[in-house]
Amino acid sequence: MHDLKHSISIQPSLGAQWPVVGEGVFSWSVFRFYRARLLSETGLFDPTQPYRLEINYLRRLSASQIANVTGAEIKRLALLGVKCCVDLPNVKIDSWTHKLEQFLPDVTLNDQLIGVFKPGEGVRFYDAKQELGLIDEGAFVNAFTAIWLDPQTRAPKLRSELLKKSLHQDTEIGKST
Repeated sequence: MHDLKHSISIQPSLGAQWPVVGEGVFSWSVFRFYRARLLSETGLFDPTQPYRLEINYLRRLSASQIANVTGAEIKRLALLGVKCCVDLPNVKIDSWTHKLEQFLPDVTLNDQLIGVFKPGEGVRFYDAKQELGLIDEGAFVNAFTAIWLDPQTRAPKLRSELLKKSLHQDTEIGKST
């Protein structure tokens, strides 16, 4: 296994020139929360290869809201039997939520957060200017990815849009771990 600290350089532009796999907007009821773009080196989603998820916010959200929704979604996916989430203890999910809360910023209109995913290793988080933090656990990569890309996502339309160019839309997240 590669050391994520050395295999992914510390720069928000990493993967920014990769082809877009797909993009869409996450809405809930009449509220638009963010625009998301999924990028990969090949322009196709492969859960075994690095990928980048960019979130451009369309409204104000606190770091606490972002972190808590993340944890709640992973727990929801576990209850639904999603393979990469089902065996995760709540204490593990809660520790990830706490870590995210420590380094994610509050966001407002047009702020961007970026996740660079290294399957089996971890996710580095950036804003438009700098690295914010790292969660260096392969299980987190799979669970966090499932929020958007698992068939049980809360946002199936966004999932379809993100995976638009991918030939692997039904690929199970975390299958390789």
